[in-house]
Amino acid sequence: MKSFKTHSVLFATFICLYLFSACSEEEEATPDPVEDTPQLALANDSNLGSYLVNQDGRALYFFSRDVNGSSACEDGCLNAWPVYYQADFEIGSGLSQSDFGTITRADGEKQTTFKGWPLYYYSGDNGANEINGEGIGKEWFVAKPDYTLMVATQVVEGLDTGGSMISYLVDAQGNSLYYFLNDQDNESVCTDGCLQAWPTFSEVADIILPSTLNKGAFAVIDRTDGIQQLTYAGRPIYFFAQDAERGETKGATVPNWTISALPL
Repeated sequence: MKSFKTHSVLFATFICLYLFSACSEEEEATPDPVEDTPQLALANDSNLGSYLVNQDGRALYFFSRDVNGSSACEDGCLNAWPVYYQADFEIGSGLSQSDFGTITRADGEKQTTFKGWPLYYYSGDNGANEINGEGIGKEWFVAKPDYTLMVATQVVEGLDTGGSMISYLVDAQGNSLYYFLNDQDNESVCTDGCLQAWPTFSEVADIILPSTLNKGAFAVIDRTDGIQQLTYAGRPIYFFAQDAERGETKGATVPNWTISALPL
């Protein structure tokens, strides 16, 4: 009888140890999932709308002098506007991986780009939900995913500016925009063959602008050919077909055409 009881106790102990071990292994094999925070995501501001932030919610910016896709912020500029770079990153909802890229700067460092614009932090932002760099110098703008138009700043060949930089309108990808000097107020006289060389800017559904631009100065006209065209201060806006890359301003040297310069 004693032997039977001993074997029973040992068997019961073995079963308990087996079940405990099995439960422990199952718990270790299936840990609670941890949700990763995307390194790049969109935040929202009641005035500016959606804008790009890092994983800590810190805002990222564009520099209007970077219109050609390279960084013009160097030396002391970088103290106020540190470069953003991430080799590999996850993105949040509303963003597309194809919009991001990497450039090698003149100083040899890497920098992440968004829609061709190099990305920066602003040293005056102390944390999440701060966008104190917006509009500084009329050259720095929070990185939005849905700009209709952007501001570019550079020296434009063909303008009598004494070699000084000017600011002018570009599309969200940095392609230059122009005015036709023969146009009338809110009326385009560029038709037929003219439009092959000077396509209209017709992205007019919901105009998203940098904060330094007055939305009230923009309007939409219905052209005689049935195309809608955006105007700024009554002047119809065009591309130049021979501008093959962002930041090019070849159309500024064509007679009767001028770059879409902005007021100082």
